[in-house]
Amino acid sequence: MYDFWLTCTRCGTGHPALPLYRCRACGGSLEVSYDYKAIFSRLPFERMAARTSPGIWKYRELLPVFPDTDPVTLGEGGTPLLPSGRMGSTTGGFRLYLKNESANPTLAFKDRPLSVALTAARQFGLTEVVCASTGNTGVAASAYAARAGLRCTVYVPAAAPAEKLEAMKAYGTVLETVTGSFSDAYAASAGEALRLGAFNLTSTYLNPYAVEGNKTLAYEIFASLQTVPDWIIIPVGAGPLLSGCYKGFREMLLAGVIDRLPRMVGVQASGCAPIVRAFQAGEQEVRPWSGSTATLASGIADPLSTYPEDGTRTLAVIRESGGAAVGVSDPEILRCRRMLAEREGILAELSSVTAVAAVEALCGSGAIRAGELVTAVVTGHGIKDMTAAINFEKTGVE
Repeated sequence: MYDFWLTCTRCGTGHPALPLYRCRACGGSLEVSYDYKAIFSRLPFERMAARTSPGIWKYRELLPVFPDTDPVTLGEGGTPLLPSGRMGSTTGGFRLYLKNESANPTLAFKDRPLSVALTAARQFGLTEVVCASTGNTGVAASAYAARAGLRCTVYVPAAAPAEKLEAMKAYGTVLETVTGSFSDAYAASAGEALRLGAFNLTSTYLNPYAVEGNKTLAYEIFASLQTVPDWIIIPVGAGPLLSGCYKGFREMLLAGVIDRLPRMVGVQASGCAPIVRAFQAGEQEVRPWSGSTATLASGIADPLSTYPEDGTRTLAVIRESGGAAVGVSDPEILRCRRMLAEREGILAELSSVTAVAAVEALCGSGAIRAGELVTAVVTGHGIKDMTAAINFEKTGVE
């Protein structure tokens, strides 16, 4: 008997810890549940955090991994939380910190969920993994699958950045290019996973084990600040990083380590913003984005065409936290990318710059007040989509 199991987010039905993606009773998405009383009675959260081992695996009791399973790790986590020293003129007098996830082994936050997901694949005795990706998930899946010795196939939309595609190939991954958007790649990879009996690592809410790796972002933010930020701002496609981070703070609240929760802000590019549209309209459910998904921020350009309930799940977390959903334009993204590099020395991926652009938008609207503590998550490194940025700067064409 283990201290975790799967629970349906729609009907509440419990399932054993198996490689499942949907509730057997109603088809709803799953999340990992824990016996927190048993876990914290054996090892208080403070003792986990005090371990000298680096990265996410110091918190393994709060990850869905069997005790006798060795983690598939490349040293992910433990990324720097940097005070913003030279952006004060644009941030309205509040304290801004930048969580630099580009310091992960494959230069993006996806290493956290993929390390956990590949470890789960190993503990279930699986030999093959697949995923859909606009880039970062595919790179991380490729690297961690290579580390685990598993065969990996990645389905990518044709517009995925060349730098990321070449990285996947370097790890020995099989690439399958799909005409259309990320949602089309999502459907193709789901069918292939069923046909092969492979573990689907797609970084939406599909794989509940992968989502759990995102919680470690919260643990690290608190460990660095020794307080809870008033706002945490995260770029989102479907949004599992945002909800995973919030879950991490809820776990620390349950453990008695903190006494309040942050407001969560999900940021999308204006050219593909189904969650922002629903938030601004006061709707409770997210509808698929219709029409063009053209934006430089390819990493979060998810129209949620075949799984809008994932967006609804993220929207619910944003509303529960008292947060917001913000859309930013491509010109804003480019301007903030240059500003972040020139003023802070951080070259960020175009999708991840949306978090910094949203800081300005929230400051301008008066949502963020002077003296508040804000953390913006820089989710990936700018070297991974340099070609798209250079082409747009030269020609104005994506």
